[in-house]
Amino acid sequence: KPSSSVAHHITPPSCHTMGYEANIKSAQSERRQRLVIVISLMALSTAFFLVISLLQPPSSIKNGVKNNARMAAAKALEKTKLWANVQERDNKVAPKMKQGAGKLRAAGDNKVAPAEEKNDFALPSPSQKSEKEAATIRADLEKQVREIKKTGVIMEADEKSLQMTAKLQDATRELIALRYGDFNNKNFRIKFDLEFQSTIPDFEENGKDGTLLIELAPISLIPCSVYNFLEIARTWKKGAFHRNAGHVLQAISRSDITASMPFQEYNKEYPHKKGTLGYAGRPSGPEFYVSIQDNSRAHGPGSQQKRNPHEADCIIGAIIQGMEDGTVDRIHKMPGKEFMGDKKKWVLIRRMHILVPGDGPDGYVEFSNSPLVIPQD
Repeated sequence: KPSSSVAHHITPPSCHTMGYEANIKSAQSERRQRLVIVISLMALSTAFFLVISLLQPPSSIKNGVKNNARMAAAKALEKTKLWANVQERDNKVAPKMKQGAGKLRAAGDNKVAPAEEKNDFALPSPSQKSEKEAATIRADLEKQVREIKKTGVIMEADEKSLQMTAKLQDATRELIALRYGDFNNKNFRIKFDLEFQSTIPDFEENGKDGTLLIELAPISLIPCSVYNFLEIARTWKKGAFHRNAGHVLQAISRSDITASMPFQEYNKEYPHKKGTLGYAGRPSGPEFYVSIQDNSRAHGPGSQQKRNPHEADCIIGAIIQGMEDGTVDRIHKMPGKEFMGDKKKWVLIRRMHILVPGDGPDGYVEFSNSPLVIPQD
């Protein structure tokens, strides 16, 4: 210990130096304690083996002592190696502690060591696909589904077919969200601008203009059918109601969508009731019809053929404006029955408007509309 007179001339250490010296003293004390524990354990082990050897029969004392000595020596050697490793580690750590303390003293009291750098990079989730990427994925899945359909398998009862159509439906929902928006399960709407020609019986009374408003089915049920009609409306060129049957009013469709549906998508929760729209034909589309009566059986599962009890016409949505105001009844007054060859008797669908949920007066706003001028044939 330094004398009191010398102690008066010692410069008081800084807080950082005191902290460092305290750490060093603590480490040295810990090493001394470990050494005492090791020596005590070795002494106890030796005494234990000596007592055991004295209690053994004379014939086994010699061999027992030898074996116990070997075990004690091995354990002592192991403890020695462990202690050497601890010492080596401390010798390596101490200079780093000293260097760190020096840096801390140089930095000052209000400086702290830099935090460990973190990697904030995250892989993009599937929802971060671009519209183009989503469309490519969907097109590939659609191609695979069409190939399965060509085999003639009953897709509604085939496990592989069901897996592939489910993948196509999921990819379609994703593309709809990217292209048209994600509106928390609210349904899309399509408005038809109609033109009644002078051949309609009530033309003088009601004029040429008419409107149908369709709410498309939930994409949770039939996303492929909904997507297909959104694409028809977005790229609409022209069309007309040209079939006046007792159960449906069928329309010609002219847009960029020229292929039929990849498979007969149908959901029993959305049947072909009166006022619904469905795709015509098997395979269905792109022509479509309005059911003017309940066609749940006529166009539902197992209809129009005997081979597949599950197959049905694909469905699109339902008229929410045009049934009660007499517009559909007026179309039904076209001067002719079934398919009409005379274009002057048709009811024209001049334009289609895609409406999406928004802040409009009825909760919807216009997303797109087709050209005003009908292109020539």
